Amino acid sequence: MTKPFIFFIFLLFISELNAQPSATVTNLYSEGVKLKNAGNYNEALTTFKEAIEKNPENADALYEAGWLSNELKEYDDAITYLQKAKQLKATATVFFELGYAYENSGKKNEATETYKKALELYPKYYDAEKHLGDIYYEDKNYATALNYYKRYFEASKVDDAYYYYKAGQCANNLKDYADAILYLEKYEPGGRKDFAKKYTQIGYAYYMTGYNDDAINAYQKALEANPTDGAVLRGIADIYYANLEDYNKALEYFNLALQYDEKNSGDCYYKTGWIYIQQQKYEQAIVVLEKAADYDTKDADSREQLGYAYFMLNKYDEAILQFNKSIELDPQSGISYFYKGLSYASLNQKENAMEAYAQLKSLDKGNAEQLLKVIKEKAKMFKALASQQKSDKRVN
Repeated sequence: MTKPFIFFIFLLFISELNAQPSATVTNLYSEGVKLKNAGNYNEALTTFKEAIEKNPENADALYEAGWLSNELKEYDDAITYLQKAKQLKATATVFFELGYAYENSGKKNEATETYKKALELYPKYYDAEKHLGDIYYEDKNYATALNYYKRYFEASKVDDAYYYYKAGQCANNLKDYADAILYLEKYEPGGRKDFAKKYTQIGYAYYMTGYNDDAINAYQKALEANPTDGAVLRGIADIYYANLEDYNKALEYFNLALQYDEKNSGDCYYKTGWIYIQQQKYEQAIVVLEKAADYDTKDADSREQLGYAYFMLNKYDEAILQFNKSIELDPQSGISYFYKGLSYASLNQKENAMEAYAQLKSLDKGNAEQLLKVIKEKAKMFKALASQQKSDKRVN
């Protein structure tokens, strides 16, 4: 064998050695895809990692490693792989997966920018629309969220009907009640809890548009699925309280809401107290209005109603205490000054009553003049009473 021929064989051997790594990467990539398609994500990820070790610039292997890391909820690793993949092969798919990793690791700003980049590259990437909607939905930016959900609905097939519920909730928050009902009717819930959520939102939309019977019917469907749902009980109570003025029915549902969901039903105490006052049940009103005041320590109305209940029971000192608290919370509370003045007048404390009159005069001239008239009448009455008592003593 001649030396040139031996040299040729040596070069061929070296060439095969140099070609071997790329062939191995290809095989590893193919094996990784098979494992991924079979649902063996951990094994697939290990295989793609081996491919990346042999060729750190294999964009496809980096993408697959990122995708698998997302599925395995290893979001920091996913970000690392996908950032490298993006530098090598900036496709809409890579940007979407990177956005998903950012979103699930709590990096909302980065996720938003990355999803939007995916849409720039492929405007019909409807999953990106969906996830952008979720980010804005969580931030309670309902207008922007709804816009993205609408674009997602443009897809030929909506793969998650729950998004109709989210869109309906967004529309309710935006006071687009007719659209809310349309979206919510498209949502077919799978369980009792979701069934209750659907009809709670529908009930609210009908309530806000004045369709009281439809609202009550929707709320009743929600109660069939969850009889102790505080939001539903409060919703029915509010219809009877605000729209139908059926206060006995309102009391029934307010009390049920307080029984089953007191934590979120604190405002029911005030409304219940207000109803008791209308029914002249002042002792009962005081009990629940005290709870209303404890629930919201900055609510002047609860103190005002408490003061009125004490006033009607002729407990003027207690009434004045509550009216002072109401005024402290709301210095423009003309009603509190009015009844505070009446309370002082009823206690024959004309000077204090006149002070309340002076403060009321700048807020409500009409009621101030009425208060002044009562103060004078009360003063005259007390003066006559004192004279009568003196006369009686002389006779005795």
